[in-house]
Amino acid sequence: MHKFWIILKREYVQVVKKKSFILGIVLTPALMIGFSVLPAMLAAKKSSKTEHLAVIDQSEYHIGTSFSNELAEYKLDNGMPYYQVDSIFNLPEQDTAQYQAIYDSLAQLINENVLKYFLVVKPDAPMSDTGIYLVTNSDNFRSLSRFENKLSNILSSIRLNESNVNLSVDSVLSLTRRVNLKTKDAKGDSIPFEIKYFSSIIFIGIIFGMVVGYGQLVMRSVIEEKNSRIIEVLISSVSPFQLMFGKIIGLAGANFTQMAVWVIIGAGLYSMKGSFNIDSSIDRIIFNPVIVIFFVLYMISGYLLYSTIFALVGSIVNTEKEAQGFVMPITMMMILPFILGIYVIQEPNSTTSVILSMIPLLTPTMMMMRVIFIAPTLTEYSLFSGIVGEALLGLLFVCLAVVVMVWITSKIFRIGILMYGKRPTLPEILKWIRY
Repeated sequence: MHKFWIILKREYVQVVKKKSFILGIVLTPALMIGFSVLPAMLAAKKSSKTEHLAVIDQSEYHIGTSFSNELAEYKLDNGMPYYQVDSIFNLPEQDTAQYQAIYDSLAQLINENVLKYFLVVKPDAPMSDTGIYLVTNSDNFRSLSRFENKLSNILSSIRLNESNVNLSVDSVLSLTRRVNLKTKDAKGDSIPFEIKYFSSIIFIGIIFGMVVGYGQLVMRSVIEEKNSRIIEVLISSVSPFQLMFGKIIGLAGANFTQMAVWVIIGAGLYSMKGSFNIDSSIDRIIFNPVIVIFFVLYMISGYLLYSTIFALVGSIVNTEKEAQGFVMPITMMMILPFILGIYVIQEPNSTTSVILSMIPLLTPTMMMMRVIFIAPTLTEYSLFSGIVGEALLGLLFVCLAVVVMVWITSKIFRIGILMYGKRPTLPEILKWIRY
């Protein structure tokens, strides 16, 4: 047992003493938050200067003028117009030459960044979905949504005026207005979807980075010592199981040291949260005890499971180049929740989501995503009801998988670390397990 602790300490110290470890404590969460929050901030960023438009109107309803008037309600933070319609070209349908000349000149202005958009209104615009379109080199969702809403109202008014409806246009538009559907959870309030989504990306991204990063360190350590023949000296003093588990737990210590620092920093921020203007929705996720506890538990269990698999890979290959063929499918298992997450975040309580989150290789990240989307609105904490019971059951499955993988890996590890040259075949590996 004393020799096991020597190996554990050696592996731990080798990582913790590196400058990259200290940088990782700060940079990892900073990068994850940056990669997750920055896109949302940029998406929500408002324009700081007026956007210029032009309109080619071939209809007889003066849609361009009405559109320009409707856009006047949008203002920048400094009070200036958000949109400025510089020119409205009212052209007859027959004048195709002038239409083409103006169209080409406006397109040139867009390419020169003088204009940002120009709207083309064909003669049949009120009755045809293809009779009106926007020309732009930009995909600004906010502006496109605003234009669609205003044009929908304008065209609807024209259609109603042309119809025989015995009501005023304003009355019909009021009666047929769109519903702004808001959501609430069982507690009466609701955390915005985007906050849950980006929070889940941050949490499972950290789990992915730490598990795969430190897991591959275990694999590389085994490969290096195997190639340098140091492994033979170590095996003469300790058992293969002590060597394998010493490496896994030693590097786990470095992993958990980083995590402990983050938890301490988080606790400090929580104690001072009154001094910061933190949105209550973010507060309910970042400082939610259910989320924090399961984050730590899945980080630990996920690391133990995947690092054991990486140790197995390191014992049967001779070089890192050979190992890449095994690393890719292992990494893909960790990436899979990011791909399947589009469905899971929409239906976190569906049968498919529950089954996927109970598969041990997917549980650390998939279940964490479900916990984040359900736990902030949790109303009951009994063992097998709600997300707490399912998360505990998933954790149990992961722990059982860890035990099985440790047993299998220890069987392969004791022979594989002393095998050089030809990589063993699958029948040979199966024979080692039965040996």
